[in-house]
Amino acid sequence: MPVPAPIVGLIAVEDDDLGALETLWHALDATSARSGMARCFAASPAISAAVRRELERLAAVRMGDWSLLEHDPVTDPVGALAQVALRHPGADVAWIGARAVLPGAWDARLAKALHAQAGIGVAVPLCDASEPHSLLEAVDGEAAPPADLVDRAAYCLGDRTFYEVPVAHLACALYRAEALAAARPMAGEAMAAFLSRMRLAGYSCVVCDYLYAGWSGRAPAPVAIDPVEANAWRRNNPLGGLRRAMKDAIARGLPAVGVPGLDAKPVQLHVMHYWGGGLDKWVREFARADTARTHLILASYRIGDDGGQRIVLYADPDSMVPVRTWDIARPIRSTATASVEYRRILEQVVAEFGVERVIVSSLIWHALDALELDVPTFLVFHDFYPVCQAINPHFGTPCRSCTRKDLERCNASNPINKAFRDVPPAEWDAMRRRFVDAVLARRLEMVVPSASVAETLRLLEPRLKDAPMRVIAHGIDLEAKPLAYPARDAGQPLRLVMLGRFTDLKGADLLREAAAGLRPHAEVTLLGCGAAGMQAAQELGWKAVERYDPRELPRLVAEAAPHAGLLASIVPETFSYTLSELFALGVPPVATSLGSFAERIEDGGNGFLFAPKAAALVATIRRLKGEPQALAAVAARLAAAPPARTVAEMVKDYGPLLPQGEREVARFRVGEGWQSGLTEPYRHLSEAYAQLTGAYSRLEKAYGETREAYDHVRALYDKSVRKGGRGR
Repeated sequence: MPVPAPIVGLIAVEDDDLGALETLWHALDATSARSGMARCFAASPAISAAVRRELERLAAVRMGDWSLLEHDPVTDPVGALAQVALRHPGADVAWIGARAVLPGAWDARLAKALHAQAGIGVAVPLCDASEPHSLLEAVDGEAAPPADLVDRAAYCLGDRTFYEVPVAHLACALYRAEALAAARPMAGEAMAAFLSRMRLAGYSCVVCDYLYAGWSGRAPAPVAIDPVEANAWRRNNPLGGLRRAMKDAIARGLPAVGVPGLDAKPVQLHVMHYWGGGLDKWVREFARADTARTHLILASYRIGDDGGQRIVLYADPDSMVPVRTWDIARPIRSTATASVEYRRILEQVVAEFGVERVIVSSLIWHALDALELDVPTFLVFHDFYPVCQAINPHFGTPCRSCTRKDLERCNASNPINKAFRDVPPAEWDAMRRRFVDAVLARRLEMVVPSASVAETLRLLEPRLKDAPMRVIAHGIDLEAKPLAYPARDAGQPLRLVMLGRFTDLKGADLLREAAAGLRPHAEVTLLGCGAAGMQAAQELGWKAVERYDPRELPRLVAEAAPHAGLLASIVPETFSYTLSELFALGVPPVATSLGSFAERIEDGGNGFLFAPKAAALVATIRRLKGEPQALAAVAARLAAAPPARTVAEMVKDYGPLLPQGEREVARFRVGEGWQSGLTEPYRHLSEAYAQLTGAYSRLEKAYGETREAYDHVRALYDKSVRKGGRGR
């Protein structure tokens, strides 16, 4: 796009705008992408001395480039435009109502639309002060959300495009220099007439769906619209889908969202699936801690076991409302080697939001296209997928290889290979080969949270032997100090706490088998165990809490007063947030000697390890019961250890892989957006709803008239019966 013309700000001031002037002047300084924008104030010749003094004071204090035009912005807005265009030939003119609430980079965003095509003469933001350009539905008794939040949501939820609209409004608008020169605004001319002449000169008016301006106080005078055009706009309003999305977002609380490609932060895209757990925790905490960059989250999930596939995009780690939704026709059962639909979605996100880095945290329900974009990409392994079809490399014992024959046996009879068993081994092997090919061909960096993950990946897939793998441990932000270790005599049972879900992979069967042997030696409490854990606790005589807010964990653990924390996973963990939490709380861990447990725990030093067998667990607990000093010594070492590694420290270690520095504001492209998750045409739906409502109203009226007629006839009948009775 060519460099746009300089912008002159034309601020429309009325006598009752005195209180708004300083706020507006400050907002122009803070929100304009062009700090040197000249400002002209249009006011009535009869403007009060107080307003004139305030303008002079602001200019003196803020050193602004300004001038005062004595043109009444209410009775002669076109005359004010004409005067500014004459004084500043070749400059675009920004009309700004003094009560406008302008968001960041408003001028740069309007300029993008204004200069996107040669035939655009004026661009306006969405604004509820003008009905044709409104975004929010007014709700009686409810205040509108803050304008800045609405703007951020509109920027993300909109299709990042513009639509031709019959007229501009007088809250905020940007006029093209060439259009002003061609249409020649004249003093005393109505705004509607001027805009009509501008269109005759070949210049249209557009409204941007990615920019919202607020308004405080009395709305500006509406610009007259031709009745035919007004009716057509109402019937075919292209903003219907955005309005519906905003209504839904407001109903969910309209949380603050990131503005990728609008502010100066580089943009990163996280590719993940939604199963909760450590992956979800890592992505969201990483994005919250990394304030130097904007983090988009692209997630995929199935709609029912035999349904379709939905891809959603979030612009903020805390947002509950996706900013883009796509339904794809061909479901991805595990990981597709390629998908035209999915690739198109990826390319749209990269182009529309200016993505500079892709972080692939999971390929479950995604396609390998995520590894082949023309954007720097790296992978973070939170499990062993897609090298391992079972996700966790365990088939009776930890896997040391995964040949084609191993895969066939695993697919046929491995009890933990549940999620993707419907994918034939030959198909899976071909996809896995394509995955490794892509990693090696592009020399994609791989990040693992523990060295044991790298070792296992290279055992399962020997072609990765020389591929670069960087070990970066996860961090946690647990606001708690180590707990005081509870005293215990040698004859007293241990109190054990187990954090997290009670599932087969987390050792549920092992614990059930060990329960009888543990009973004389330990009391067990399950925290966050889910429904399955609650049932097991009832059967086995344990204490349990089904779920908890993570912020409550220190209190719950303190109330349990454990002597040790139990980690009974039968599969190799890649890191284990639960182990980090036990370390941070000063609770000695007793864990299976697998994966990251074996790597992070020094047996007898900062915890204890046991073979993943029920008998080994019982023997370890029996021994520790008789050696209270062993647990107390570990607890003392944990209490004296440095504080737990934080998420910010983890993000710092990722620094060499991430984009650095600031970028140009408002660098996004216009006209890139599309989505198919909400497929019915909104205007047709609205029209059908209106027709249905009208039909219901007519039916209700007819029913009332029928009921009234019936009551009248019934009254006559009853009267006749009574008369007949008296006659007899």
